[in-house]
Amino acid sequence: MVGANKVRINGGSLRGRVLSFSEKEIRPTKATVRKTLFNWLRPVIAGRTCLDCFSGSGVLAFEAVSEGAEYVLCLDRSPGVGGVIKENAERLYVSEKIESRRANYPDALKVTHQFDLVFMDPPFSGVDINESLLWLMRQSCMRSGCLIYVECLKGVELRSFDGLAVLKRSRSADVDFYLLLYKESEG
Repeated sequence: MVGANKVRINGGSLRGRVLSFSEKEIRPTKATVRKTLFNWLRPVIAGRTCLDCFSGSGVLAFEAVSEGAEYVLCLDRSPGVGGVIKENAERLYVSEKIESRRANYPDALKVTHQFDLVFMDPPFSGVDINESLLWLMRQSCMRSGCLIYVECLKGVELRSFDGLAVLKRSRSADVDFYLLLYKESEG
């Protein structure tokens, strides 16, 4: 057990390192879910460019870098999150790979990068996962073949979107999580 407002990185080069976060409302992705997710991603994550929407503790970004991702842009609406992610990145010597910006979803800044992998784990209250996916699709920030990790409360149905296909799906207690594949339309 790590303690309140702390989370341990599961794997990769930063395995075992602890992240601190200040916001009490943050719900980091559970270690068991992260283990499954990064088992799915391990064969393809090296060198990838990632977007971490609703970053919270930033643990998904740090796990991604720990497993070989080249760059992660973290977005979160909370004013304190960005500074804490930056402090953790500096302490773990990965600040050149993790950038954090404040984004007031759904009026978030226009994302100008092109990403290979997106993490979409919004707060379970107050943010609709389907509206979040629609926002993501409208950003035009995903390369064809982009993988999208989605986490939501058990029983929440994902809408069908043109260009998105479910590759993997799993459940852990009260959480459903998915790995989606984005393909640009050819028309």
